Amino acid sequence: MSRSRTVTLAQVLFLALATLGVGTPAHAVDECLHPPVLGDIHGEGVVPDLLAGDGQATMFIAFSGDWYPPDYCSGVTATVQKTDGSLRREIAFDGRDGTGMPPAIAITATLPIPLVNGAGDWVVTKVTHGAESMAVSVPFRIRRGTTATIEQPARVTSPTKTTVTGVVRNYTSTGSLAVSSGRTVQLYGGGAQSAQLHLLGSGTTDTTGRYRFQLPISAPVVFKVAVVQSAGYGAAESGTVTARVLASLSPLIASTRGYIGVWWRVSAKAFPTTVFTNLQRWDGASWTWTQSFGSPAADGTFTRWWKPDTAGTYRLRVELAGTGPDNLPIDREVSPVTVTARPATITGSAAPTNATVIRPGTKMSTYGHLTAMYTTGATGPFAGQRVVVQTRPHGQTSVPYSTVATATTTGTGYYYTNWFARSDVDVRVAFISPDQSVGSAFRWLRVVDVK
Repeated sequence: MSRSRTVTLAQVLFLALATLGVGTPAHAVDECLHPPVLGDIHGEGVVPDLLAGDGQATMFIAFSGDWYPPDYCSGVTATVQKTDGSLRREIAFDGRDGTGMPPAIAITATLPIPLVNGAGDWVVTKVTHGAESMAVSVPFRIRRGTTATIEQPARVTSPTKTTVTGVVRNYTSTGSLAVSSGRTVQLYGGGAQSAQLHLLGSGTTDTTGRYRFQLPISAPVVFKVAVVQSAGYGAAESGTVTARVLASLSPLIASTRGYIGVWWRVSAKAFPTTVFTNLQRWDGASWTWTQSFGSPAADGTFTRWWKPDTAGTYRLRVELAGTGPDNLPIDREVSPVTVTARPATITGSAAPTNATVIRPGTKMSTYGHLTAMYTTGATGPFAGQRVVVQTRPHGQTSVPYSTVATATTTGTGYYYTNWFARSDVDVRVAFISPDQSVGSAFRWLRVVDVK
């Protein structure tokens, strides 16, 4: 008749330490009796999932040291059952294994797991060696396997979000695959050249077993998913896929007119916001930088600036460059931009200074305001400028105007001057700009009919 003994908590802890190679209890009746460890000595705790057929679980008992007799601890068995008492059986530790870090040998046993009813909670209840036995409690769980697919994401144009999706399935008691709903799925991603993928988020499968993640990307990204194990089903990982993206550049918003010395601007939206926006000008042979460049704001908007210094017709474009999107560099061109001098405007009146009837020699007064566009782009009074009053014989358009009076504008752009009527004339006022960056201004005022 065999002798049985029950291990106390202290003994279990001590025996566990021995199992890990820390030491052997000095008072053990049989040093071969230790609680087994699930898995093998190279991968403790690993319990395989049930897939399409019957499975098996391994367990071992380890002893410190790298040499023992070949028959050391032969004949050790363990009693294993499901926690509800079903599938009770005795398995033999008839295999041997070992490791050198730290040095240890192990006796191993294999537990057959039936596909139909093997999933669930199990427990090792007893270890026996010859006439000696030890009551133990080593629980473990057998889960059914899980599979996960990941579909190739469509290439998108930023800022459209990339969709990462696939289906999670689990094995059934018949070995077939069924959709696995309500499963927690973790999404991992990293750069195409990255050696490590990072957790980006988690989600749950729907009633069809499908998961779906949507997120923006600014460059090619490698994705994979990991399914978290549940109470009844094991973990799983998908393969990897690479999602790709195209940059986008909206139509440009810009004026087709510019002015010397005034900042001209062009605005648009560009995605992803990691791109580099660069305003360029065609110099007749190649595109050259205008020194206006930078990345878009968080919402994709950007504005580039250029200050022309010479009148003419120019071609300008915005180029997107950088790394990541497949279609870089891309560009859009502005319609030809015509640059002129900044405009000036003159107003005026011409009338007798005192008389009610204009006769030969009548004194005339001419006055008004001169305004011009500043380099800021705003328009206001043009002070300190010379304004001329000019006449020509009435109706004789082939005869040039002659200057009959001059005035200098005040700080408000106001001017005032006098001249004398001698005959019937056409009268105009003019500002003839001495600066190429500001345009001249002319205004016809009236016909003077001398009585």
